[in-house]
Amino acid sequence: MLTHRKLVAVAAIISGAMSLAACTQGPRDIRVVSVTDVDFKNESQLEWNDYLKPRPSIAISRIDFSTSTDLLALARKHEYNIDFVVGPCSKDGVKKSVGPYGGVYWGKGQIYFGTRDAEVPGYAEAVAKGPTVTYQVYVEKLPSRPQEPLCFTLEGGNMLGGKLRSNVAVIPSHP
Repeated sequence: MLTHRKLVAVAAIISGAMSLAACTQGPRDIRVVSVTDVDFKNESQLEWNDYLKPRPSIAISRIDFSTSTDLLALARKHEYNIDFVVGPCSKDGVKKSVGPYGGVYWGKGQIYFGTRDAEVPGYAEAVAKGPTVTYQVYVEKLPSRPQEPLCFTLEGGNMLGGKLRSNVAVIPSHP
């Protein structure tokens, strides 16, 4: 039979475990390196149903960003799915408004906790070279000179309530 003292101890352990799982982690040095307009049909890492041919030609924007954090190691360690938000900057972060295409990529592989090494050949070598690694995300075509500043941030998490959040980076105007 559990005594009151044992119940309090068990509740404290569970509470501590839950607060540990709900920690927010993520890089604090995200920097947008470039924005390039690309064609969806040429970006092979972006999924498309093969039975719908041809692959459509859609003008989209590729955002390259850098960080010294090994995002794949972070995702694996905490079982994080890694996503992102691009939209108008605000005092509360980024207002989500620009449609994403896929997730976060390095080379041809998507970065999330289930990514196998074979899906990102050369990644370990790039991280070892450091100090920063450049990743890519894709969104609806961004205006070259937006009416208000646009920002980028990483977000994500796991099934235990763990959260991934990065700093907010301003997206520079592009040609």
